Amino acid sequence: NSTTSQALRKIQTTSNYVDFWTEPSPGRRTDMMVEENMVKDLEKFLVQNGIKFHTMVDDVQRLISEVEESRPKKKVRGEKGYDLDWNDYYDHDTLNQFLDALAAANDFADVINIGQSYEGRDMNVLAVTKAGPGAPSVWLEAGIHAREWIAPAVATFIMRELVEDYSEHPDYIDKVNWYLLPSANPDGYMYSHNSNRMWRKTRSDTGSIFGCKGVDPNRNWGYHWGESGVSNDKCSDIYPGPKAFSEIEMQNIKNFVESLSPTPILGHCFHSYSQLWLWPYGYAYNAYPPNREEVEQLAIDASNALYEVHGTIFDPINSAELYPAAGASDDWYKGSLGTRFSFTTELRDTGRHGFVLPPDQIIPSGEEMWAGFEVVIKKIIEVSEKENQ
Repeated sequence: NSTTSQALRKIQTTSNYVDFWTEPSPGRRTDMMVEENMVKDLEKFLVQNGIKFHTMVDDVQRLISEVEESRPKKKVRGEKGYDLDWNDYYDHDTLNQFLDALAAANDFADVINIGQSYEGRDMNVLAVTKAGPGAPSVWLEAGIHAREWIAPAVATFIMRELVEDYSEHPDYIDKVNWYLLPSANPDGYMYSHNSNRMWRKTRSDTGSIFGCKGVDPNRNWGYHWGESGVSNDKCSDIYPGPKAFSEIEMQNIKNFVESLSPTPILGHCFHSYSQLWLWPYGYAYNAYPPNREEVEQLAIDASNALYEVHGTIFDPINSAELYPAAGASDDWYKGSLGTRFSFTTELRDTGRHGFVLPPDQIIPSGEEMWAGFEVVIKKIIEVSEKENQ
């Protein structure tokens, strides 16, 4: 209920002993990770506050190791000129190589470098612009939170389907321009591959006396920045930065999407986990866009189509219903940039593996998300054609 979720919110915003895998919100389950030596203290706190709990993952490191073991050992490069497949998770360079290969194979696709990350990694966007100047465009952003590996995997799955299977649905590319950034937080993403699987933030220097690095990039956007759901502690996972757009990666994205003309009709953000199709706004309760009805209905329709594929239930809800958190990119796309539609999809699962989703779930996740996306694409084409009549 709201009292217990507030007690947990307090822990989230004032201490760093608990890693919240999902946000504390009324009427929903919250998943938290703590080190072994803190378990007793946390259990005592939960009991004192009348919060029911049980252990879901006894040993996170063991879970990580089990999933690591299940990753395919042998890699065979396909004839398409890229190493990416959807049987495993891949590093930042392999994601960029995939973009390069699609651009090389299709004259209507280009790679646009939108800048470098804090540590100097290339942030590349695949631009599929067969529809030509003036056509509606879609902006896809994935991987803003480092540990959510399923997000870049599903975003690239969708782009592959759009481009390589063009002949199955030519309208999708003939009538809409597409821009995909598969790796919005490259430094954090690589840190989660090489050093700490549970890393969420960027890797920038914060000047923290404890040496804590990074900012939560999905609290760093300049629409109602810092108003809710953040902590000013530089060591916190929800530290929003010293000011809006303090992070170079977010500046790069902002500058690029602002340069697109016309303004994208959709800004879509891929995250994990929880199986949700979120619509704006997220910065406060009861803050809705003027076209709330069509935005909400599209989230419902997309979730229904997604369900038909593998029976996976996605809940189409307002972002703030989870709990208000300001400074997210989807809010900025809608409220500042001015996209007509803006969504965040929280992909599989609901906590059995959490962020450590086994790679054999990538393809089914992609298949169901594609079905949801088809509904969105058809709607975009429909409303754009109506406007042009």
